[in-house]
Amino acid sequence: MFLSDLLVTLLTLLTPECLSQLDAVVCGQAPLNTRLLGGSSEVTDGEWPWMASLQKDGRHVCGGTLVNEDSVLSSDDCFTSSPTASDWTVVLGRLKQNGSNPFEVTLNVTNITLSNQTGSNAAVLRLETPPTLSNYIQPICVDHGRNFSVGSTCWAAGWSSGAGGEEQVLQEIQTSVVDCEDTRSDSVCTEALTLEQGFSGGPLMCHQDGSWFQAAVLSANNEVNNGPQGKSINNNVLEFRLLGQCFLVSIPTVQKKDSVI
Repeated sequence: MFLSDLLVTLLTLLTPECLSQLDAVVCGQAPLNTRLLGGSSEVTDGEWPWMASLQKDGRHVCGGTLVNEDSVLSSDDCFTSSPTASDWTVVLGRLKQNGSNPFEVTLNVTNITLSNQTGSNAAVLRLETPPTLSNYIQPICVDHGRNFSVGSTCWAAGWSSGAGGEEQVLQEIQTSVVDCEDTRSDSVCTEALTLEQGFSGGPLMCHQDGSWFQAAVLSANNEVNNGPQGKSINNNVLEFRLLGQCFLVSIPTVQKKDSVI
């Protein structure tokens, strides 16, 4: 897509009719997550129900998050060598890369939209069919007007992309938001994170007002991710969404509902 096409699309789609779609899906609810109740540090089924494993040739390459009924948010770094949608599948409801996953579903990808025109690092994958939502598959909230104050506790999650016989269970890393100081205003800064390559495209997640929000898209590229004074700098999804809140996906607003099975 050329820049002129992008501008036309934005002018066409950023309309009241488009904006009215943003409350279409409940988001940010994880009934099986015990993180705020002092639960164990081992990730279990349904802990992060929006986590997606982006796969090529049956192997995990990058992480991602379900952000509405048929769209997954990830990093455009994951598609540098292969931006063709038919090369990819998305696995939702997965805990182990090399083990039994009774709650998972594998979905084809029909379109990949990269954000290199917007200055953000995000990409959106459109799924061929929407998954059936359950306690193990839910969308996370993405809210362009939400701020995460210094000291907020957040989590990163993802899988390693290495080979091996181990089960490669979904991993999580707890961190805190810190002052970005002289970094870009469209970034969110945390305590230093050491991320494996398979974490790229996954979320930095923070809990606020009873819901889970994605604060940033993770990058395992050390040149991008390592900031001054040992801080991790993650490109914030806010800039991306402000430019494309209806251009790419209809992001759900925060709503609550009873857990489902």
